[in-house]
Amino acid sequence: MDESEIIKRCIKKDRKAWDVFIQKYSRLVYWAIRKRLTASGFNSNEIDIEDIFQEVFLAILKGDKLLQLKNAKFIPGWLAMVASNKTVDFMRQKVRLSQDLVFDTPVFRDDTFEQELLSRDTVSVAKEVINTLSNKEKVIISLNLIEERTHKEVARIAGIPVNTVSTIIARTKEKLKKELKKRGIGNNI
Repeated sequence: MDESEIIKRCIKKDRKAWDVFIQKYSRLVYWAIRKRLTASGFNSNEIDIEDIFQEVFLAILKGDKLLQLKNAKFIPGWLAMVASNKTVDFMRQKVRLSQDLVFDTPVFRDDTFEQELLSRDTVSVAKEVINTLSNKEKVIISLNLIEERTHKEVARIAGIPVNTVSTIIARTKEKLKKELKKRGIGNNI
C-alpha cells in the first residue's frame, strides 16, 4: 500500500490503514519529539514523550488533519512539523503548570516557519521558491534562513541598513509562507 492509498484509507477511518500509518511513521514522530525536547533543554521522561506521541496521532485522527496534506510525498516533513508543534504545546502547558524548564527563546517565539524550512522535505521546496525571488531578496533570505545569519550580519554582507534587511526578510518570508501553503506545507496543527 503506497502513501496516497494509506492517506485515503486513513481519512475514511480505516483501522488497518491507521495501524500501517502509525507503524510506518512512529520512529519519525519519536525522533522529532526527542529532537525538539533536546534542542529546548526541556527536562522530560519517557512518559512525557509517549504522551506527546499519542497527542500527535490523536490530533491527526480526530481533527481530520490528513485532509490538509495535499501531497503524500510530504508526509515525513509534515509529520515532523506536527510532532514538533505538539511538543512545543506540551512544553508550554508544563510551563503554565510551573514545571521546571530551561528557557529557550526559540521555543517561545513564533518560529514555526523557520522550523518548516529546516525539515527535510521542505528545504528543497523552499529553495525552489527562493529561486523565483529577485536577486536581492534571494541573497538576503538565503543568508538569513539557510545560512542562519542574523539581520545585522546580513546587513553587513549586503551593505545595506539593518532595517532594510528586516523589512525584506519579513516580506520575503510572507511570500514563502504563501507559496509553501499553496503546496500543502504551510498548514499548522
